[in-house]
Amino acid sequence: MGALNGNQIKNLVREGRLAIHPFDENLVQPASIDLRIGPKLLASPLGPEDLGREITLNEKTPSYAIQTGQMVTVMSREHITIPLDLCSNSFGIRSEFVRKGLQCFGGPHLDPGWRGHLIVSLQNVGPEPINIEYDQPFFTVTFDRLEESVEPGQGYEGNHQNQDDFPEDQKVYILSARTTSLAEIPTLRENLAQLTVLVEEVRDKLPDPDAGLEINDEILKRLHDSLETPDDLLYSPEQMRRQLNL
Repeated sequence: MGALNGNQIKNLVREGRLAIHPFDENLVQPASIDLRIGPKLLASPLGPEDLGREITLNEKTPSYAIQTGQMVTVMSREHITIPLDLCSNSFGIRSEFVRKGLQCFGGPHLDPGWRGHLIVSLQNVGPEPINIEYDQPFFTVTFDRLEESVEPGQGYEGNHQNQDDFPEDQKVYILSARTTSLAEIPTLRENLAQLTVLVEEVRDKLPDPDAGLEINDEILKRLHDSLETPDDLLYSPEQMRRQLNL
């Protein structure tokens, strides 16, 4: 088994043995090919008032900003059909996105005979929102040639064959989510800052609880004199009880 170089990928596409639609020769790299972001994505909730939703990227909304902590599922624009003598042992996202803190959760392998659009889930673990755009080179896929071709009828025929949309369970998982997610941390931080400001404003408007409790000179003198009173002139506890009729 060996990885295909860029020229081999181009030749297989031209021969019709490796199907990539639509195919852009400029996206072929020395030993891989870049695939582009498709028009649909699933975005997880950002807060109680901003729930999970399916988003369509188009001329009016060409991009989406993935917030810190947010999970987003994206699909490739290209549809791939892998022949029975090839597989893909590596696909992920381009390093420019990884360096910003975008983490990819995708399958590590595509079997011979697999057909469909690539789908991966992403999470922004970086400090700032990360922008993704429709038709932007995003995925990186390599292909490996098998030492022996898989027999006809023995290629991949699993649940994700011919996928041209997000799996229904993935849609339900994202769109019905109601719990607090990491994406809400920036919002909570902003809310806490606003609450701190409000508390300071209220505290400034409240009267000083110690106002009017200053001890004047007369009281200080009497307290000082009482400290110098001889012990034999002070009431004992028993005398105090009798004076108070206790």
